[in-house]
Amino acid sequence: MSAPEYRAPESLDDALSVKRKYGADARVIAGGTDLILRMRDQVFSPRVLIDLRRVSLAAISRHAGEMRLGAYLTLSQILASAELLEVFPALAEACRWFAGPPIRNRGTLGGNIVNASPAADLVPPLIAYDAKIVLVSSSGNRVLPLMEFFTGPGKTVMKPDEILTEIRVPLTPPDTAATFIKLGQRQSMAISIVNLSTRLTLNAARRVSDARIVLGSVAPTAIRVLAAEAILKGKELSSDQIEQAAKMASGEISPISDVRSSKDYRRRMTEVLVRRALMAARDELAGTGSND
Repeated sequence: MSAPEYRAPESLDDALSVKRKYGADARVIAGGTDLILRMRDQVFSPRVLIDLRRVSLAAISRHAGEMRLGAYLTLSQILASAELLEVFPALAEACRWFAGPPIRNRGTLGGNIVNASPAADLVPPLIAYDAKIVLVSSSGNRVLPLMEFFTGPGKTVMKPDEILTEIRVPLTPPDTAATFIKLGQRQSMAISIVNLSTRLTLNAARRVSDARIVLGSVAPTAIRVLAAEAILKGKELSSDQIEQAAKMASGEISPISDVRSSKDYRRRMTEVLVRRALMAARDELAGTGSND
């Protein structure tokens, strides 16, 4: 099989023109940490590779109550941003445990999303933060919740002529705590057996006004465990509520057995890790309330 044609457009418009012409036969290459492996294994055989390094898609900006993150941002660039470390600590934690420095220097935020792996580490915290993504084509733009982007392992609603350009993440309200936990066969350089992110917000009465519990590697796509979230809402974050939510979360997932883990182990560890994450959030929030 012949090597794909390489394109390095100078502008987004030029890149979109290539996508319009070749559609699914053209693949955007960002860090290439996953795409190159898939091409080697003949999962993908694109006719054209579109390298976007010359296109400005790695900006970080604050706009109207949200942060806008360029899809071409590397994980190392995210970790180097003091602002992102402060406002989105769960995302930063996911980046910190992602592979090793060489991969973090090349791997991109957009690449981890478009790959659509059920075990993608950056997806649970982004969903927990209610992130939206911007998909651009020659015919226009569309913005949709990240939760709605995935349809199955390696599958998304992205159209053949679209490029992911930006991730928009709302700033969190006061009295909010967010966590990320990853379980792998080792701490880094391993695909997650289970990963999860939580985000909890307390109201003035110190009850949970908003809750997100997002799990990866336990279903065909990252999922919110809505029944577990409902247990927490409107309640004080007590040990009993945490225990109930953790048990409920383990019953809402649909894990499989594979070379990394059995489905039973994934289910057991989901309960353990959700409990651990919620307890960590409770401890963090205990220091944010006013002293009456």
